[in-house]
Amino acid sequence: MRQPTSDKENFRNTDGRIARGEATRQRVLDAAERCFASDGFEAVTIRQIARTAEVTLGVVSFHGGSKEDLFKTVLARRVATLDDLRKAALAEVRARGEMTIRDVVDAYLTPYLDIASRGDPQWRAYAQFIARVASNDDYFPEVRELYDPTARIFIAEFQRLRPGASAEALATVLTLTVASMLSIVASRARIAGLSGSDAIDQPMGYRAMLIDFCTGGIEMVLPSD
Repeated sequence: MRQPTSDKENFRNTDGRIARGEATRQRVLDAAERCFASDGFEAVTIRQIARTAEVTLGVVSFHGGSKEDLFKTVLARRVATLDDLRKAALAEVRARGEMTIRDVVDAYLTPYLDIASRGDPQWRAYAQFIARVASNDDYFPEVRELYDPTARIFIAEFQRLRPGASAEALATVLTLTVASMLSIVASRARIAGLSGSDAIDQPMGYRAMLIDFCTGGIEMVLPSD
Protein backbone atom coordinates (compact mmCIF):
# COMPACT_ATOMS: atom_id res chain seq x y z
CA MET A 1 0.00 0.00 0.00
CA ARG A 2 1.37 3.43 -0.99
CA GLN A 3 2.44 5.48 2.00
CA PRO A 4 1.13 9.05 2.27
CA THR A 5 3.56 11.63 0.93
CA SER A 6 5.10 13.68 3.71
CA ASP A 7 5.11 17.47 3.78
CA LYS A 8 8.88 17.33 3.39
CA GLU A 9 8.61 15.20 0.24
CA ASN A 10 5.92 17.49 -1.15
CA PHE A 11 8.15 20.48 -0.58
CA ARG A 12 11.10 18.73 -2.22
CA ASN A 13 9.02 17.75 -5.24
CA THR A 14 7.56 21.23 -5.59
CA ASP A 15 10.96 22.82 -5.13
CA GLY A 16 12.40 20.55 -7.82
CA ARG A 17 9.67 21.48 -10.29
CA ILE A 18 10.23 25.16 -9.63
CA ALA A 19 13.97 24.77 -10.20
CA ARG A 20 13.42 22.88 -13.45
CA GLY A 21 10.88 25.46 -14.58
CA GLU A 22 13.29 28.30 -13.90
CA ALA A 23 16.08 26.48 -15.74
CA THR A 24 13.80 26.05 -18.75
CA ARG A 25 12.80 29.71 -18.62
CA GLN A 26 16.44 30.77 -18.60
CA ARG A 27 17.13 28.48 -21.56
CA VAL A 28 14.30 30.14 -23.49
CA LEU A 29 15.56 33.63 -22.64
CA ASP A 30 19.14 32.69 -23.53
CA ALA A 31 17.97 31.33 -26.87
CA ALA A 32 15.93 34.46 -27.58
CA GLU A 33 18.91 36.63 -26.71
CA ARG A 34 21.17 34.74 -29.13
CA CYS A 35 18.60 34.84 -31.91
CA PHE A 36 17.93 38.56 -31.50
CA ALA A 37 21.67 39.22 -31.43
CA SER A 38 22.42 37.29 -34.61
CA ASP A 39 19.39 38.12 -36.75
CA GLY A 40 17.67 41.17 -35.27
CA PHE A 41 14.25 41.36 -33.65
CA GLU A 42 12.20 41.63 -36.84
CA ALA A 43 13.72 38.58 -38.52
CA VAL A 44 13.43 36.23 -35.54
CA THR A 45 10.43 33.95 -35.09
CA ILE A 46 9.12 32.13 -32.05
CA ARG A 47 9.71 28.88 -33.92
CA GLN A 48 13.38 29.81 -34.33
CA ILE A 49 13.68 30.56 -30.61
CA ALA A 50 12.03 27.24 -29.74
CA ARG A 51 14.40 25.38 -32.05
CA THR A 52 17.44 27.13 -30.56
CA ALA A 53 16.27 26.43 -27.00
CA GLU A 54 15.36 22.84 -27.95
CA VAL A 55 11.84 23.19 -26.56
CA THR A 56 8.36 23.27 -28.04
CA LEU A 57 6.52 26.39 -29.18
CA GLY A 58 4.21 26.03 -26.21
CA VAL A 59 7.12 26.08 -23.78
CA VAL A 60 8.42 29.32 -25.31
CA SER A 61 4.98 30.91 -25.01
CA PHE A 62 4.54 29.66 -21.44
CA HIS A 63 7.89 30.94 -20.19
CA GLY A 64 8.42 33.94 -22.44
CA GLY A 65 5.09 35.09 -23.82
CA SER A 66 5.04 36.81 -27.19
CA LYS A 67 8.12 37.83 -29.16
CA GLU A 68 7.61 41.39 -27.90
CA ASP A 69 7.48 40.11 -24.31
CA LEU A 70 10.71 38.17 -24.85
CA PHE A 71 12.36 41.27 -26.28
CA LYS A 72 11.58 43.28 -23.15
CA THR A 73 12.47 40.49 -20.72
CA VAL A 74 15.80 39.72 -22.38
CA LEU A 75 16.80 43.36 -22.08
CA ALA A 76 15.43 43.87 -18.58
CA ARG A 77 17.24 40.93 -16.98
CA ARG A 78 20.64 42.55 -17.73
CA VAL A 79 19.69 46.07 -16.72
CA ALA A 80 19.46 45.43 -12.98
CA THR A 81 22.96 43.92 -12.89
CA LEU A 82 24.50 46.80 -14.80
CA ASP A 83 22.58 49.45 -12.86
CA ASP A 84 23.71 48.06 -9.52
CA LEU A 85 27.36 47.92 -10.62
CA ARG A 86 27.31 51.44 -12.06
CA LYS A 87 25.65 52.93 -9.00
CA ALA A 88 28.13 51.15 -6.73
CA ALA A 89 31.05 52.49 -8.80
CA LEU A 90 29.63 56.01 -8.61
CA ALA A 91 29.12 55.72 -4.85
CA GLU A 92 32.71 54.58 -4.43
CA VAL A 93 33.96 57.62 -6.31
CA ARG A 94 31.77 59.93 -4.21
CA ALA A 95 33.18 58.39 -1.04
CA ARG A 96 36.72 59.24 -2.16
CA GLY A 97 35.95 62.95 -2.47
CA GLU A 98 35.53 65.37 -5.36
CA MET A 99 34.67 63.73 -8.68
CA THR A 100 35.98 64.54 -12.13
CA ILE A 101 34.47 63.98 -15.57
CA ARG A 102 36.84 61.05 -15.98
CA ASP A 103 35.59 59.49 -12.74
CA VAL A 104 31.98 59.64 -13.95
CA VAL A 105 32.90 58.18 -17.34
CA ASP A 106 34.88 55.40 -15.67
CA ALA A 107 31.99 54.52 -13.33
CA TYR A 108 29.64 54.21 -16.28
CA LEU A 109 31.87 52.34 -18.74
CA THR A 110 33.97 49.97 -16.65
CA PRO A 111 31.22 47.73 -15.21
CA TYR A 112 30.01 46.88 -18.71
CA LEU A 113 33.52 46.38 -20.08
CA ASP A 114 34.35 44.13 -17.13
CA ILE A 115 31.28 41.91 -17.50
CA ALA A 116 31.72 41.71 -21.27
CA SER A 117 35.30 40.53 -20.79
CA ARG A 118 34.47 37.55 -18.58
CA GLY A 119 33.86 35.17 -21.47
CA ASP A 120 30.15 34.52 -20.87
CA PRO A 121 28.67 33.85 -24.33
CA GLN A 122 25.28 35.17 -23.23
CA TRP A 123 26.71 38.54 -22.26
CA ARG A 124 28.44 38.54 -25.64
CA ALA A 125 25.06 37.94 -27.27
CA TYR A 126 23.53 40.71 -25.16
CA ALA A 127 26.29 43.09 -26.30
CA GLN A 128 25.49 42.37 -29.94
CA PHE A 129 21.75 42.63 -29.26
CA ILE A 130 21.90 45.96 -27.42
CA ALA A 131 24.19 47.38 -30.09
CA ARG A 132 21.42 46.65 -32.61
CA VAL A 133 18.78 48.16 -30.35
CA ALA A 134 20.76 51.32 -29.61
CA SER A 135 21.26 52.05 -33.31
CA ASN A 136 17.54 51.97 -34.12
CA ASP A 137 15.27 54.72 -32.81
CA ASP A 138 12.22 52.52 -33.37
CA TYR A 139 13.15 50.61 -30.21
CA PHE A 140 13.45 53.69 -28.00
CA PRO A 141 9.88 53.65 -26.61
CA GLU A 142 10.44 50.04 -25.53
CA VAL A 143 13.76 50.57 -23.76
CA ARG A 144 13.63 54.08 -22.31
CA GLU A 145 12.04 52.96 -19.04
CA LEU A 146 14.82 50.40 -18.61
CA TYR A 147 17.84 52.55 -19.35
CA ASP A 148 16.87 56.17 -18.77
CA PRO A 149 16.69 56.22 -14.93
CA THR A 150 20.37 55.33 -14.48
CA ALA A 151 21.38 57.40 -17.50
CA ARG A 152 19.79 60.43 -15.83
CA ILE A 153 21.84 59.83 -12.68
CA PHE A 154 25.04 60.08 -14.70
CA ILE A 155 23.77 63.06 -16.68
CA ALA A 156 23.10 64.79 -13.36
CA GLU A 157 26.73 64.20 -12.34
CA PHE A 158 27.96 65.73 -15.60
CA GLN A 159 25.63 68.68 -15.01
CA ARG A 160 26.93 69.16 -11.48
CA LEU A 161 30.48 69.28 -12.84
CA ARG A 162 29.53 71.44 -15.82
CA PRO A 163 26.50 73.50 -14.66
CA GLY A 164 26.58 75.70 -17.75
CA ALA A 165 25.90 72.80 -20.12
CA SER A 166 22.56 72.57 -21.89
CA ALA A 167 20.27 69.58 -21.47
CA GLU A 168 20.83 68.67 -25.11
CA ALA A 169 24.62 68.75 -24.76
CA LEU A 170 24.49 66.60 -21.63
CA ALA A 171 22.25 64.02 -23.30
CA THR A 172 24.43 64.03 -26.42
CA VAL A 173 27.73 63.39 -24.65
CA LEU A 174 26.28 60.47 -22.70
CA THR A 175 24.73 59.03 -25.87
CA LEU A 176 28.05 59.26 -27.71
CA THR A 177 29.83 57.67 -24.74
CA VAL A 178 27.36 54.77 -24.76
CA ALA A 179 27.76 54.34 -28.52
CA SER A 180 31.54 54.10 -28.20
CA MET A 181 31.23 51.56 -25.39
CA LEU A 182 28.75 49.40 -27.28
CA SER A 183 30.87 49.45 -30.41
CA ILE A 184 34.01 48.27 -28.60
CA VAL A 185 32.15 45.46 -26.85
CA ALA A 186 30.03 44.24 -29.76
CA SER A 187 32.80 44.01 -32.34
CA ARG A 188 36.48 44.85 -32.65
CA ALA A 189 36.88 43.46 -36.16
CA ARG A 190 36.91 46.97 -37.63
CA ILE A 191 39.90 47.92 -35.49
CA ALA A 192 41.77 44.81 -36.59
CA GLY A 193 40.92 45.39 -40.24
CA LEU A 194 42.06 49.01 -40.26
CA SER A 195 45.18 48.43 -38.19
CA GLY A 196 46.30 45.30 -39.99
CA SER A 197 46.90 43.57 -36.66
CA ASP A 198 44.90 41.57 -34.17
CA ALA A 199 42.51 43.57 -32.03
CA ILE A 200 42.81 43.34 -28.26
CA ASP A 201 41.02 40.17 -27.23
CA GLN A 202 38.84 41.56 -24.44
CA PRO A 203 36.93 44.86 -24.22
CA MET A 204 38.61 45.67 -20.89
CA GLY A 205 41.85 45.97 -22.85
CA TYR A 206 40.43 49.18 -24.34
CA ARG A 207 39.31 50.61 -21.01
CA ALA A 208 41.98 53.30 -20.60
CA MET A 209 41.82 54.42 -24.23
CA LEU A 210 38.02 54.47 -24.26
CA ILE A 211 37.81 56.45 -21.02
CA ASP A 212 40.42 58.94 -22.28
CA PHE A 213 38.57 59.28 -25.60
CA CYS A 214 35.17 59.88 -24.02
CA THR A 215 36.51 62.12 -21.23
CA GLY A 216 38.41 64.29 -23.69
CA GLY A 217 35.38 64.72 -25.89
CA ILE A 218 33.09 65.58 -22.99
CA GLU A 219 35.52 68.10 -21.54
CA MET A 220 35.84 69.78 -24.94
CA VAL A 221 32.10 69.93 -25.55
CA LEU A 222 30.77 70.91 -22.12
CA PRO A 223 31.73 74.42 -21.00
CA SER A 224 33.75 74.62 -17.80
CA ASP A 225 32.32 77.99 -16.66
